[in-house]
Amino acid sequence: MSRQHKIAILKYTTKNFWMLLIPLVRGLIAVNFDFYHWLQGAYWDLIVILLMIGFAVLRWYFVRFEVGEKGIFISHGVFLRNEFTIPYSAVACASAARSMWLRPIRAVTVALDSDSHSTLEQGKKADAELIMKLTDYTKIYNNIPSSSTNAKFSYRASKADLVFFSLVFSSTLSGVIFLGTLFIQGSRIVGNQLEEQFLNAVSGVTEFMQKIISGVTPAAVALTLIFALGWGFSFVSNLLRHINFRIQRCGNDITVRNGFFSKWKYYVNISKVNCADLRQNLLMKICRVMSVHVSCTGYGKSKNEIPVFVPVTTKKRVMSTMQMMLPSFTLSNISLKPKPSYILPFLWGPLLSAVLLPVGAVTAARFFPAWSGIVKFLLIMGEIPSLYLIAVKITAKFTTGIGFGSDTITLKYCKFSQFHTVIVPKSRIAYVRLSRTIFQRFNGTCDVWVYSRGERASKHRIRGIDVKKAEEFFGIKNGGGLD
Repeated sequence: MSRQHKIAILKYTTKNFWMLLIPLVRGLIAVNFDFYHWLQGAYWDLIVILLMIGFAVLRWYFVRFEVGEKGIFISHGVFLRNEFTIPYSAVACASAARSMWLRPIRAVTVALDSDSHSTLEQGKKADAELIMKLTDYTKIYNNIPSSSTNAKFSYRASKADLVFFSLVFSSTLSGVIFLGTLFIQGSRIVGNQLEEQFLNAVSGVTEFMQKIISGVTPAAVALTLIFALGWGFSFVSNLLRHINFRIQRCGNDITVRNGFFSKWKYYVNISKVNCADLRQNLLMKICRVMSVHVSCTGYGKSKNEIPVFVPVTTKKRVMSTMQMMLPSFTLSNISLKPKPSYILPFLWGPLLSAVLLPVGAVTAARFFPAWSGIVKFLLIMGEIPSLYLIAVKITAKFTTGIGFGSDTITLKYCKFSQFHTVIVPKSRIAYVRLSRTIFQRFNGTCDVWVYSRGERASKHRIRGIDVKKAEEFFGIKNGGGLD
């Protein structure tokens, strides 16, 4: 039986454990490193920290595992023991993360996941997640692959494709959250210096912008700067994470590698892949490029992970790569489409936003004339995405539909501003149902909901399909499930 790497002790401390050390360090600096006087005022804090570290060591000590030929045995629990075995044949995805902080000490974070719910009752976490020595990780990865064939197919994404992928899938929100956390937590450490530096930067940018655009306000510049920095951070982190992206298939096993400073490696069992999702936004659709994401329990499950199989590239290259990596996932021609008259439900959201925003801006400018500059800025910033969404939804109306193949079905739909072409093997379909609103009962349409299997069923909604044709194709009666 083996234990985790000793660095795993830090995992069992509280989430903000390091924050408790800040006042202690600042107190030590304040008394000019006079340890005697420092201990007189901080001994209770030290006792609490030592107790937390002691409990973390205790939890680490009672977690053991054994790497076998057919599975990994795990035992954990201080007072109540919990023992279980994860067979390699049941593993849908196994991931190994060698972060830049763990690589010098030869430690690896290994996560094993199957379609069953976690026995550790950890919600969205993997069935088992261990920080282990590099030698133990090597044993696991040597035992997991089940294929005996020597034929290998591989695909390596180009740097241009990865840059484009990072541009498209960078999240401004996650970057803004990071910046907010940086300012909040950083101000506790260095006082108001971060805030002062940011305000000075805003002031400098405002002066520069006023030379180009008259009437620009510091608030508008601050908002723009925050969003730009947030998106920029998300872009850089995505690029560094997915650089050196390479995918290889050997029989029924797929291995994905990526990362620059930190290295990630994933093992994916093809038979456990629930669906393949070809994603595009409007610009990508015009340029005829797309990316491929897959739904497989454990792949892309961790925070800030994207379950990508093929980063953004041309449709021709995507199809050829799909044929190599997922040969059973074939596209089908669309045979069920929304009724020609079913268009308003696609458009009412962005249309309403595009109309109400100017009305709200005029009203706000009358009541708060001093804020008219900010109101105009916010109006423009809000109207641009509304008009963009109108174009997206018009395109969605003419591209949505369902196709049927011998072993798979193809679902085309738009969710918010993303176009999805989802290929689901019929063996991985958990449930199909039809739903109808009051208005759909008058025009003879329905929404088709397809649920694919997995640890948690994923749902796909195709809107505005003729109800009689949907019932005929799926064999559904009275809006229920499959017969």
